[in-house]
Amino acid sequence: MRDFQFHWKTIGALGSATWLVVSPLAGCSGEEGASTKPAGSEDAVALTQPLVEGKGAATAGADLTTDDVGYLTQLGLIRGHLWVGYALYQRELPLLSETHMKHPQEEIYASMVPEFNARGCDGFANDLESLTAAVAARAAQEEVAAIYEGLTASIARCEQSASTNDPAVLAKVIENLLRTAGVEYQIGVIDGVIDNLHEYQDAWGFTQVAHAWARSAAFADSASAAAVAAQLQDIIAGLEGLWPSLNPQGDVDEDAARLFGAAARVQIAALPLRTLRN
Repeated sequence: MRDFQFHWKTIGALGSATWLVVSPLAGCSGEEGASTKPAGSEDAVALTQPLVEGKGAATAGADLTTDDVGYLTQLGLIRGHLWVGYALYQRELPLLSETHMKHPQEEIYASMVPEFNARGCDGFANDLESLTAAVAARAAQEEVAAIYEGLTASIARCEQSASTNDPAVLAKVIENLLRTAGVEYQIGVIDGVIDNLHEYQDAWGFTQVAHAWARSAAFADSASAAAVAAQLQDIIAGLEGLWPSLNPQGDVDEDAARLFGAAARVQIAALPLRTLRN
């Protein structure tokens, strides 16, 4: 499955970007059919053990006012929810989309308001509410796309308060996102059967954000960092088979261990970036 095509738009500070989904979901056939267990929607690990136990666990205990990795990881989780929600809306699966549009504010955003204030970020609560309302109202694709674009720009402005130009920071964010995706996938797919469609989809969204960070221009500052980025991109691209569809109609013969293993490989591949920082 190919992820969305992706454009980076620099906004002010070096390394910051707005991420825009610009092409429809490719390679995810059969989304219109019902999943094995649609988790209440009407639309319808052996190799490496998980090191986190749910959303936010990868940043548990971190002071997000100063910890750039933790801060960007949390924003990455918000992006991941929105990414998959927007993808589902583009595929005319609004009920599935709606659950993902609600979750960023319910699960993550409110807890980050103090960090936004400390970092001088105005936040993006109104943008989140506008997108959720548009999806709930079944607004036209063009309207939803415009709101989504504005929201991602607002998130990017908040990201500017962190070290988005530091490849070592981004590599750790990528690792965290993949580990969290592994946890979600482990909940979503049990013994080859979709047990929780929402978490299965979350895992896809978080992986897309990880892949996007791996393509950041921040890795272009040196040949060594660029080589690391190429490895990270290859690692993540190799995960596409985990999601034969965003709404599978049958079994999914895959395992979360691949995501945990990918996170471990990212950690190892990124080791040269420590030398660059010293």
